[in-house]
Amino acid sequence: MQANKMKVLFLTLVLGLVCSSQEIPAEPHHSQISGEWRTHYIASSNTDKTGENGPFNVYLRSIKFNDKGDSLVFHFFVKNNGECTESSVSGRRIANNVYVAEYAGANQFHFILVSDDGLIVNTENVDDEGNRTRLIGLLGKEDEVDDHDLERFLEEVRKLGIPEENIVDFTKGDGCQAQ
Repeated sequence: MQANKMKVLFLTLVLGLVCSSQEIPAEPHHSQISGEWRTHYIASSNTDKTGENGPFNVYLRSIKFNDKGDSLVFHFFVKNNGECTESSVSGRRIANNVYVAEYAGANQFHFILVSDDGLIVNTENVDDEGNRTRLIGLLGKEDEVDDHDLERFLEEVRKLGIPEENIVDFTKGDGCQAQ
């Protein structure tokens, strides 16, 4: 009987150690995200949303969080018929690393921090007609795209089942000068 209790205790200890050693994705701290960013790539399940004149054909400039990290503002340009229009969208935190914002419908998104210079944003948009679109974007602080960040982005695109031909490349320049 004593030996069985010892085995159970030992197995409990081993299980506890195994569970504690599993990597749990941590929510990126808002201070790691807040700052200047540029759009590098956006993939979408609906290319009308990210194509020329689409609402998510956006040239991001910055993401700014408030001090508590429970609200944020995206500052960006949208190019429509060759003309750049400056815009911003506010969002709020509703759960651990889950945010919502109203832009071209209702959006729920979360951040996947890749590196000091790269950020992936996973978004679900439900437009005014009730159509759901999955979007994933790779943002960068520099003009150059890190190969590791790009590979991680492509992994996320594949996980969502978005065809790679639905990826829009924003790295060639946007013609919308920062103001």
